Amino acid sequence: MTRPLLYRHDIGDALKQWRTRAVTIIFYIAAVAALPAYVFSAVQSFAINRFETLLVLTVVYILIVMAAIFRKLDYRLRGWFFIGAGYLMAVTTMASLGLEGSGRIYLLSMPIIALTLIGSRAGWITTVLSIVCYGIFSLLAYNGGLETWLVPLPGRVSNAMWISGGLTSAMLLILTVVLLMSMNRFLVGVLASERRLLAELEEAYDKTLEGWARALELRDIETSGHCLRVSEVTMRLARQAGLDNGEKVDMRRGSLLHDIGKMGIPDSILLKPGKLTDEEFRQMRKHTTYAYDLLAPIPYLQKALDIPYCHHEKWDGTGYPRGLKGVDIPMSARIFSVVDVYDALVSDRPYRDAWPEEQALAYIKERAGTEFDPAAVEAFVCLVEQEAVR
Repeated sequence: MTRPLLYRHDIGDALKQWRTRAVTIIFYIAAVAALPAYVFSAVQSFAINRFETLLVLTVVYILIVMAAIFRKLDYRLRGWFFIGAGYLMAVTTMASLGLEGSGRIYLLSMPIIALTLIGSRAGWITTVLSIVCYGIFSLLAYNGGLETWLVPLPGRVSNAMWISGGLTSAMLLILTVVLLMSMNRFLVGVLASERRLLAELEEAYDKTLEGWARALELRDIETSGHCLRVSEVTMRLARQAGLDNGEKVDMRRGSLLHDIGKMGIPDSILLKPGKLTDEEFRQMRKHTTYAYDLLAPIPYLQKALDIPYCHHEKWDGTGYPRGLKGVDIPMSARIFSVVDVYDALVSDRPYRDAWPEEQALAYIKERAGTEFDPAAVEAFVCLVEQEAVR
C-alpha cells in the first residue's frame, strides 16, 4: 500500500527535528568527552614544543564548544562543521603520529556520523574522503620509507601518546554509540507511529466498507443485516481453516461487499416481490460483473475481489459469471458461497418465508459436490454443529 504523501512529509519533518536534536547532543557530548583528551594532548604538545598541534587542538575545541551553544544554526551546517573538525583532527594526528595515533579512528567514525546526522549523500561523500585521505598518507609513507610513518618508532611512541589516543578513541566511540542508539530509538518510534497510522487507516477503510454494505441494505430492506452476518460466519470458518491474518482480512472485506454490484441493478428487478423473468434474471446476474468493475480500480480491495466476483460460481461449473469449475473457483468464494446461501435460506424474503435451520442445512449437504465444494460444506456443517452444542 502506497503511503500518503502527507505522511512521508511528516516523517521527513520528524527526521529533521531528530537530527537537529542529535547534532546538539553530539556537540554537548563532544565538548565534555573531549576535554580530558584535549587537556592531556595540549600539555604534551606544549612540552615537546609542538605549538602548531596545540593551536589546531585549541581552535577545534573552542569551535566545538561554540557550536554546542549556538543551537539556532541549521543542523546540516553544524553537522558539516563537526565533520570538518573531525577531518582536521585526523590529518593533524596522522601527520604527527601515523597509524599508531587516533587519526584512523576519526577517518572511520566520520562517515558513520555524517550518514546519521546529515544523510546518505553526506555519508558517501565522507566515505570517499576518508578513503582518499588514508590513501594519500599511505602514498606519502611509501615514498618516504615505511619506517618514517607506518612503523611505531621509540621517538614517537610514548605512554603519553597512547593515553591521548586512547582518550580520543573513547570519545569517538561514545559519540558513535550514542548517535546510533538515538537513531535506533527514532526508527523504532517511526515504525510504531507507522503501525498506528496503518491500523487507523485500515479501521477507517473497514468502517467505510461497512457503510457501503449498510447503504445497500437500506436500499433492499429485506436483506438487512445479511452482510454483517455472513461476514462474521465467514470469519469463523476462515479461522477454523487456519488462514493467515491477511487472507482473513481480505475475506472479511469481500464478504461485506459481496453484493455491492447490486447497486447497479434497477429497483424494479432488485425489489420485485415475485419470481424474476429470464431477462430480469440475466440482468440480476450482472451484479457480480458490476462489483468487479467497481472494486478492481481500488488497490487495497483487489485481493478481496474473489468473493464479490465469484461467489455465484458453482462446483460443477454451472455458475456465473465465468462458469468456473472445482478448484478453479477461488477458495474464499467457495467458502463464502456456502455461508451466503445458508443465511439467505434461513432469512425471510419477499417471495418466501425463512426455512428452518435443519431444512437449510440439509439443502446445503445435498448440494455438496454439485453447487458447493464438498470440503467447504463439511467445514460449515462442523462449525454449525459445534456452535449448536455450545
